[in-house]
Amino acid sequence: MYRILLLVVVLSIGFWPVGSYAQANSKIGVVDGEKLFDEYPNAQEATKKIADAQDELKESITESEKIYGEFEKQKKSEAEKLTKQKELQAKIDLKAKETKKMIENLSSKIEQDILQSIKTVAGEKALDIVFDKRAVLHGGVDVTQPVLELLKKKVPIANQPESKKDSKGTN
Repeated sequence: MYRILLLVVVLSIGFWPVGSYAQANSKIGVVDGEKLFDEYPNAQEATKKIADAQDELKESITESEKIYGEFEKQKKSEAEKLTKQKELQAKIDLKAKETKKMIENLSSKIEQDILQSIKTVAGEKALDIVFDKRAVLHGGVDVTQPVLELLKKKVPIANQPESKKDSKGTN
């Protein structure tokens, strides 16, 4: 038991300088992810588009409930009521699917923009790694402002062409 403990201690000490040397030569950057998202104009625009789409979905649901309520008041058979309910539900499901896809596309685009800008600035500043500020207690080169400046130069979402997949209406 003593030999194993001694071996572990010797090996640990042997690798200690290598770890310290690597850490001393690593340049670590930090970025305030919340600030980037909050101040990135495309993220603000995407948030508004998502809220609008969710509101439209809620309105569609309310309208379908209203239509079904009126239909239910009529003297119709249970089969007709069930058919109408399925028809309205199919419309809501389609709208929900479209809304979900739009949210996923916008979120993905914003995430890609932010990550690409971080990579660009990290390369320019010769940083080996970049962490979110919330994960770092002390140290690191703050690159939030340069990343934000790069993000603000990006083409607004409204002016970006739709991808070929979306313009054809396929998945």
